[in-house]
Amino acid sequence: MFPTGTGMGPLPPRKGFSGVVNVVDEDPELARHLSGEGLESARRDAVARLVIVEVGQWFPSGQLPAEAGALGLLLLEGVIVRSVSVGGRQGLELFGAGDLVRPFEPAGESRVIVPAEVGWSALTPTRLALLDSRVTRRMCAYPELIDQLIGRIERRSSTHALRLTIIQQPRLSTRVHLLLWHLADRFGRAQEEGVVMPLPLSHELIAQLVGAQRPSVSRAVKELERTEVVARRPDGSWWLSGQPPLVPDAEAIP
Repeated sequence: MFPTGTGMGPLPPRKGFSGVVNVVDEDPELARHLSGEGLESARRDAVARLVIVEVGQWFPSGQLPAEAGALGLLLLEGVIVRSVSVGGRQGLELFGAGDLVRPFEPAGESRVIVPAEVGWSALTPTRLALLDSRVTRRMCAYPELIDQLIGRIERRSSTHALRLTIIQQPRLSTRVHLLLWHLADRFGRAQEEGVVMPLPLSHELIAQLVGAQRPSVSRAVKELERTEVVARRPDGSWWLSGQPPLVPDAEAIP
């Protein structure tokens, strides 16, 4: 049940945690380059504390104190939202299964000129594995696992850059349509007549993701609904039909 030969022993209980979880069993893609004895050894060592976050605001700094050597939190299931507020305006970033997040950086660790307020919340019930310093020491024996985790960070950076490009589109309805397809690429489920994106995104959340005001986003969504390329389902999820919109060349825009 617990790793042997690592000096780990059973993990002591800690407030705010919900038992333990095997990271490789939960996220087999991490061990895609391991096989045989190496895979079995990694499975024995890949035990971490489980963190469960209910829908709503999340205050990780009180639950997860900063610790030197910790890799972060590996999101196993659900969607976490990080909000960054500057001057009364707010931007959002979404994290899903497979993402590695570090919501417990020490205060004052980074020096910035523009002050910002950072908040966290769970959009859906969420499960995360805490890759603390003990887990880090064990996982360093498997560079294939570390390589996969670093790749996740690069993927998130590329995804964030793509979203920044999407919000540069001048037409708001195109911006919203592209954003929904962008999220569907990560969170959507293909069906015979379209794609279902199960995220319960409100117009307010979409507005913060595309850098617009909620009333304007509501009008843009209605425009998309009239053309039957987007629909909000009764459970709050989204349905997309057809293909992502074709974006005209910037030089062709009057």
